[in-house]
Amino acid sequence: MTRIQPEPIVSSSTGAHGHSVAHHETHHAHGPSVGPRPVNVEALILQIQREFPHAGVRITGRGRTVQRQAELMAQRRRANRHQFLGVYRPAPHITEMDHWVTGHPNASTAEATAAFVEIIERARARGAMVSNHLSDRARDVSIPLGGHIVQNHVRQRLRGLGAHVIDEHDAVGGPHWHVDY
Repeated sequence: MTRIQPEPIVSSSTGAHGHSVAHHETHHAHGPSVGPRPVNVEALILQIQREFPHAGVRITGRGRTVQRQAELMAQRRRANRHQFLGVYRPAPHITEMDHWVTGHPNASTAEATAAFVEIIERARARGAMVSNHLSDRARDVSIPLGGHIVQNHVRQRLRGLGAHVIDEHDAVGGPHWHVDY
């Protein structure tokens, strides 16, 4: 099985993960958010790190270029079709990617990535959201330490601040939370 290589952590890049409802977490906020709303996803994660210092929340993925997004999506689809189709919400570009890989079983990673770049660019030209990582509105973070109770508190706080959390515990590249904001 091919493992997805994590993207390099850089402070500025480009990022809408379109995930299926099956992977969305159920959230119940504690109540109204206290204090000002963070200005962006980076500030949001920094606030969560301050509020939950023992949860070990680390950013494992930031904004991406189209090239990097295509590479990660191609790797995920080639490694595990079921996971790919379960993570990304049904959309014409996802179907096109799936069909491309099925139709090119002997293609190299570079060939699949190049095809996915073209598919992503066409989808974005039509106004489709491919991943919030492309608009720098998403972060992948480590799953908080401390078990389900701490994870539920962190998830509820994120939601209370206006974020959306997708638990990708079965991701080919390793378990993490995808946080859109």
